[in-house]
Amino acid sequence: APAIAEAARTLLSLGHRRISMLVRPRRRHPVPGLPEQAFLAELKEHGIPPSPYHLPDWEENPERFHEMLDSIFRLTPPTALIVDEAALYIAVMQFCLDRRLRVPEDLSLVCTDADPGFSWCHRRVAHIDWNRGPVLRRLYQWAEHLSRGKPDKRQVFSEAKFVPGETIGSAPPSRR
Repeated sequence: APAIAEAARTLLSLGHRRISMLVRPRRRHPVPGLPEQAFLAELKEHGIPPSPYHLPDWEENPERFHEMLDSIFRLTPPTALIVDEAALYIAVMQFCLDRRLRVPEDLSLVCTDADPGFSWCHRRVAHIDWNRGPVLRRLYQWAEHLSRGKPDKRQVFSEAKFVPGETIGSAPPSRR
């Protein structure tokens, strides 16, 4: 959650006020997850009352995702998006291409994943990174315990960090 808050703070410091976080329904319902709560709290701390615009709702399928994008860009287009998962990030990039939106000149983008495919991008993608090692080791231990019929509900966390890239920039002057 602190990495998402840092990403939001960075965007706010660059003049962005219209920031939406695009996450799958399981991250929003029945209540927003910790990273989403941190994002909304950061907006509130900067005088922006959180609304459905900032954490839009959509059914989990490509058609509804694109309808949601059309909707949030219709009247007051966001100047920045924090996008959950590389698959959704790619869909947003295609949306931008179709509408001739330049990243980061017209729209700043942050991905919540450090996808290996981003190494192929000419501009470094702003993203959230974390050490997967402890989580993968814990997953292996959990599977081992499960196979032996041993209950195991321990959790492990890995600290995430915001990695600014070249897909974020100042909010366009006409849209601040």
